[in-house]
Amino acid sequence: MSELAGDRPVPVSEDYPVVIIDDHELFSTTLTMALRNEGFDARTLAVPDIRLFMDRPTPHLAGLAVLDLDLGRDAEGQYLHGADLVDGLRAAEWKVLVVSGSMDQPGIAAAIAAGAIGSVPKSRSFDVLLRTVMTAAAGGQVMTEFEHREWLDRHRRYLAQERELSRRLARLSSREREVLELLAAGMRAATIAEHFVVSMPTVRTQIRSLLAKLEVSSQLEAVALLRQLPDPRERSRRSS
Repeated sequence: MSELAGDRPVPVSEDYPVVIIDDHELFSTTLTMALRNEGFDARTLAVPDIRLFMDRPTPHLAGLAVLDLDLGRDAEGQYLHGADLVDGLRAAEWKVLVVSGSMDQPGIAAAIAAGAIGSVPKSRSFDVLLRTVMTAAAGGQVMTEFEHREWLDRHRRYLAQERELSRRLARLSSREREVLELLAAGMRAATIAEHFVVSMPTVRTQIRSLLAKLEVSSQLEAVALLRQLPDPRERSRRSS
């Protein structure tokens, strides 16, 4: 986050709406009440109501959406990653400020590439977080051009890394992929042979083959590659 949020007084706007989109009730309620105390029209949006909110007509004065990245599951049980919502919010003319309780740099990069105006970690003091939100809600800048370019560069690197990883993993046969996943789960070759009811030489051949296809020299490296894959819940935010 840029230090711009603390550079100048924040003008108060009583009719500029701020919507807090976060599945952590204590955080969203505390931030909402603090913003109201500062004169902002702030409200909390529950995760099950996100789809309805996104589908409704754009209000006359769209304002600022303070968007968490890890939103849990929606009313249909589908996992929601905040970065996947940025395009829709921007299309509805909402500005988007990302907040995150995790070090999800790929997610932040994806959100900023989609049009978010900046990010602030929940690990910062509440005063800093509140002032950043107030600055953004009042139309102030919370990210420098240099920071913006850095995030876009990171996003491109993350996508390139994921494409290369997917290219390597796509070489594996379905059985080799299963063997790799069992290795990642901590199984030894002997246990894998018992699991598939095959001989040890067969499993060793499969392991040598998958190592060659992944262009690595050890099982540890192969497992490390597999673990670089984004969580399936985060698929869409990393694929654009």
